[in-house]
Amino acid sequence: MNTYIALLRGINVGGNKIIKMQALKAMFESLGYSRVRTYIQSGNVVFESNEAQAAELEAVISAAIKETFGFDVSVMIRTLEELEAAIAGNPFEPPAEEGYKRLYISFLAEAPSKEALEKLRPYEEGADKLHVAGKEMYTLYEVSASQSPLFKVQLDKLLGTSITARNWNTVNKLAAMGREQ
Repeated sequence: MNTYIALLRGINVGGNKIIKMQALKAMFESLGYSRVRTYIQSGNVVFESNEAQAAELEAVISAAIKETFGFDVSVMIRTLEELEAAIAGNPFEPPAEEGYKRLYISFLAEAPSKEALEKLRPYEEGADKLHVAGKEMYTLYEVSASQSPLFKVQLDKLLGTSITARNWNTVNKLAAMGREQ
């Protein structure tokens, strides 16, 4: 049995694509996944499955959301090991606990091309810092995400892939949930 983390993009934001976590948990259980747990309202699900292919899980879950809730949602799957590797791969000094909302990991549907990474270069060394490693993008905001000039940049369009971001606290909480027996 493998432990996975599903990261849903853009649900329960600004009154759009509303999904209650209890209903999301029930949907995951109806797909045969076990030990299903959700964390906060932004679409984080820790679960276990015998399925070994993340792409297959993403497709099944995305289709089930469309069928159950009536709208499309991008789903990024990471194994517990991949999530822990993403945490370990953080290139920035993690802020003190009160600054956890300044450090984000964005999970990408696929690794960006060299051309896409070149488009990101102008944004890498401002007051806010960006770093892409494989299918993760790390962002350390000087003040906060919403006050950053990066907040207005459509990074998913620049990188040519779907993205969903989580703050440092959420990522670490999801890893801890995945480790619980």
